[in-house]
Amino acid sequence: MSSVADQLETIGMMAAHESAIADLYEAYAGKFPQQVEFFRSLAAEEREHARSIVGFAEKVRTREARVNPDRFSSLEILTSLDNVHQQLREAERRRDIPLVEILSACADLEDSLLERRYFEILEGDGPELRQLLETLAGETEAHRDKVRQALAKQQQEEP
Repeated sequence: MSSVADQLETIGMMAAHESAIADLYEAYAGKFPQQVEFFRSLAAEEREHARSIVGFAEKVRTREARVNPDRFSSLEILTSLDNVHQQLREAERRRDIPLVEILSACADLEDSLLERRYFEILEGDGPELRQLLETLAGETEAHRDKVRQALAKQQQEEP
């Protein structure tokens, strides 16, 4: 079992990852005025995910819950975080990014979180934690579905 300090560090990285995704969606909102509400709503939900994860830290401090170090490594979280930062830099750098390209990247990002079962790194027996994990996974699925629907619509509209 990893130390409480290591677990808290992992939680911090996870929250930073969610915040970075929110920043990325905010950048996309700035690039696509016709989609500003869509991207800002996703960003707001990602910020809420980050707050929820940070709130989990108190449960780790009191040993009511834990971070499973065998689920995946901190390096994997950092690699994914770096990827999100890279996408953010690219969004800020490029002037004309096709919306279909952005939506496809967003779908891939949300798919990756679901496929890797990202939130299952958090463990505990309490109903509050189970509810949190179900909410985070459900909202991530909803994000993926919203993005896929927007992508399909955009693909139909483009010649």
